[in-house]
Order: sequence, then structure tokens, then C-alpha cells
Amino acid sequence: MYEIALLEEKYFRVFQGAYNDFRLKARTDYKFEIDPLVYDDFIDSFKKDLISCLILLEDSIPTGFLAYTTVQHDVIELFVIHCLGTEDINKKRLALFEKFMEVTKKQRKHAIVSYAMLGVQESFKKEIAQFGFNFIDTSVVVFDIDNKQLIKELTTQNYNDMPIGYKLTPYRDIYFEELAQVIYGAFKDSSDTNFDTRFTTIEGCRDIAHKITSSIYGRFLPQASKVLLYENKLVGFCLANVTADSIANLPLIGILKEHQGQKLSKNLVKSAVLDIIKLDQGGIIDITELNATLDLSSISALKMYESVGFIQSYRYSQSYLPKG
Repeated sequence: MYEIALLEEKYFRVFQGAYNDFRLKARTDYKFEIDPLVYDDFIDSFKKDLISCLILLEDSIPTGFLAYTTVQHDVIELFVIHCLGTEDINKKRLALFEKFMEVTKKQRKHAIVSYAMLGVQESFKKEIAQFGFNFIDTSVVVFDIDNKQLIKELTTQNYNDMPIGYKLTPYRDIYFEELAQVIYGAFKDSSDTNFDTRFTTIEGCRDIAHKITSSIYGRFLPQASKVLLYENKLVGFCLANVTADSIANLPLIGILKEHQGQKLSKNLVKSAVLDIIKLDQGGIIDITELNATLDLSSISALKMYESVGFIQSYRYSQSYLPKG
């Protein structure tokens, strides 16, 4: 048995080694696109109750931790489970996870648990399945921004050839309220609601739209973000931003159900990709990668991305535990 404790001030100094070991491996082992908080900022967020943390102790020394947040009252978001070394790794993870389930028992009556099992955490899937977790097979797809032939082929395609009544235009703030409404309409019945309950309400979708367009989730690119209009009413969108200073991302794409099946999402993505490349070539942004994330149960979405030129980079399990 391993000793598990709540992080507290007396451990701050000795915990730094385990945390910084995670930071060193965040991009390689855990596939994080954004560098985690530096240690002092992590502790500051912990003190402000923005982050909760459990630590694993061996001979009174922290050698692992589990970090999560309950900032959203109806979602407990588990960020990472990290342990030094690989010996008995899943036993150590399990000890941390069991304590996590114990301390969140009351909250879980009215909140779901969301855990993106990025990188090496995928090997812990069997263990948490025993707690009733479900899994969504998720993929990160990447567009090769250095492939000149691919870009040339994409440029020569007529992505503005759309059915009568439809047109694409860059995002502007005047579209914000319509955007929130369309996010709700496009995602309220999607698998995303299993791990982000904001998609189930208009208010929650406003929060998502606000955090993307105000650059909270990365530098927002209004020039490359597209909205799809039908008879001047917003019915679809493809948003774009830059995370970690150099990774362009399409964080959210959606079209209302009644407008689907006309290859409009492909036009949205093509237009956004080409404008991201123009911004990069013009020196407005400097990117090393362009990616998007999708639920692999949607074969049509995967085929759409592949038709534009994206290829699968890696997969991970987005796990969730329903409330109650």
C-alpha cells in the first residue's frame, strides 16, 4: 500500500521535484500542447483553490501526484496522474485514483468526471474502467504545413463552390450570440456533452464561445475563423487559434443538423486552413503545426479531414464518469 495525502504547505518544497519531472515530460510523454504551469504558478493556483492535488508518498517523499479541478460545479476535470519512474506505475496510479474517488464522492453526486488520458496515461485505461468510466476514442489529426504540393492542391480547389444561399465569411464579434446558439444546436446531442456539460445549455455554449474568441484557450485568429451563413443567418462555423505560441488549432467546428450533408464542413475547414497558412507565410503568426481533434466514432468527420489533407497523428481515450 502507498501513502496518499492531500497536498499541503509542509510538502511544497519537497513536492517540487515530482512536479518538475512531469513538466519535463509533459509534451513528450503526455502529449500536452501547452506547457504546464511553472511550479510557483501551480502552487499559487492551488492556494487559490483553482487546482486540487493529491500526492503519493514513499518514505515521506512525494513521488507522484494527481491534479484536478472543480472550478465548474458540474464537472470534475482530472488533468494528470504522474509518478516518478515506471516501477509499479499502475499500482501507484491506482492508489492515487482511489483516493481521488474517495475525496470527490460528495461532488460526484452532481458532477461528471472528465479525464483525457493523453500519452502514457492510456495504459491506465483498464484500471479506471473498473470504476464505471466510459471511453470515447479520440484522434488528433495534423495538416502538413510544410507540404508545398498539398497546399498547392488545396489552393486550386474551388472551396467557394457552394449551394445557392450559402456563403463563408470571417468571424466578427457581431456574430457572437448567433455563434453561441449554433454551438448549442450542433453539440447538444453530441458525445462532447459526456465530458463537458456546457454544451447542454445556451449559457454554457456562450461560455465556450467567449473563452475561444477572447483568447483564453489560445490566441484567437478571427481572420482564419469562418462562419457559414445561409440567407445571411449563421448556421455553421470553424474557429481557429494558436496554442503554445506555435501550434495552430481548429478547436471547434459545427453545422446545424438541417444544413449537414452538403460538404459544407469541408469548405469551412479548407477556408480556415488556407487562411492560417496565409497568416503564417505573411509573418503574422509563426506556426510549426496545424491540428484538430475529433471523435473517431464519427467516420464522416474523419473522412472530411482526410479529404482536406489532414492525417492522424495519435489517438487517446477521453474518459468520463456520469454524475451520481
